Amino acid sequence: MAMDSLAPLTPGETFAIHFPAFTPRITVEPEGKLTVEIVAGDNAGFSDTVEYDVVVIREDVLMLSWQEHIGSTIVHVLDFGTETAHTAVTPAKGGVMRLTGRIAC
Repeated sequence: MAMDSLAPLTPGETFAIHFPAFTPRITVEPEGKLTVEIVAGDNAGFSDTVEYDVVVIREDVLMLSWQEHIGSTIVHVLDFGTETAHTAVTPAKGGVMRLTGRIAC
């Protein structure tokens, strides 16, 4: 995925992250929103459309974050050059999950 430093994500872009226990698919929507859908594994069928923040770390690396309507907070460091995602999830019920997965565009 080529990244433009002024617009690192553009509406219509879709990618999945394959974690050991589940796979979310992220679709970038217009007006600063994205839709996350769990397409396989734990919580399959979950879907939410939320506002997000994105920060370009360097070429092909960005930090993507959002808070779901159920209260969970998600932070991904996405390295599109190595197709690797490093993720921290703070579920609404408490605690923290740290995950590493493979990005598929």
